[in-house]
Amino acid sequence: MNVTLSPQTQDLLEREMSRGNISDPDEVLRIALQSLEQSRGEDYEDLDPETRTAIEEAEAEYERGEVRPWSEVREELRARFIKE
Repeated sequence: MNVTLSPQTQDLLEREMSRGNISDPDEVLRIALQSLEQSRGEDYEDLDPETRTAIEEAEAEYERGEVRPWSEVREELRARFIKE
């Protein structure tokens, strides 16, 4: 398969390769495709029942106005998961 790059894309590719971040153009395409696949996430229907239930409960809480400020949630998460 042949791939044609725009001059801008070729310039980006050559800069990354000269920095030593990427060994060859094939690696760039592989990384880009993996990133694209990861960014798509999963379809709701493909999630396990427990995760779907948690999402539905969270949406219902939001609809009822049961929300908290981000600053409060952030501090709770820091206290719970970040041990300084």
